[in-house]
Amino acid sequence: MKLILIRHGRTEWNVQGRVQGRTDIPLDETGRMQAQAVAKRLAGEKIDAIYASPLSRAFDTAAAIAAYHSCRIEKTEELTEIRFGEWEGKTARELEDQYADLWQDWNWILHPEICRKMGAESADEILIRSLKALEKALCENAADATVVFVSHTMPIKLLSAYLIGLPSSKIRRMKLANCSLTEIAVTAPDHGELWVWNDTCHLIGRTKRGEAL
Repeated sequence: MKLILIRHGRTEWNVQGRVQGRTDIPLDETGRMQAQAVAKRLAGEKIDAIYASPLSRAFDTAAAIAAYHSCRIEKTEELTEIRFGEWEGKTARELEDQYADLWQDWNWILHPEICRKMGAESADEILIRSLKALEKALCENAADATVVFVSHTMPIKLLSAYLIGLPSSKIRRMKLANCSLTEIAVTAPDHGELWVWNDTCHLIGRTKRGEAL
């Protein structure tokens, strides 16, 4: 199965550097333009299924893609973003001031006890649910199908790392831009071949404000 992973378009909180997590922040103007750009890029692709996080920034990105195809979008809770607990809504500066040790060492997401104290999900919890979404897609589609997941940073990073054998502790080194495209050939529920990572060539251009898409 060809799995195409799309991160949602930009939001105002992305611009402000605020942690979004499960907070349902909509796409901003640039984010909507980004969604249209990735949709046009995929317009010529034969897409068999689209699964999307129910958070509006992801679902609306998926809706732009689905407009060019006959398949419907399946809202998939397993693809939603990490629940960041006490971090949600805070900026990087605030987090560095209030949680200095954790901010310097993001490996806290690998420790369920720390996550529980913060009201956050651990990396393992996110991976487990993301794998459930993958298993569902594998069961519901043919082996040669092209499936799109529209999701968020943490599920995309963790799922991609798992499929190519990269430890979860290394995901902070994996950069993922808004509305980027990643492609993995999934040959088994626990194995894949990474063909494309964080591709944003469809976003090359300018907005009317002169900002890069």
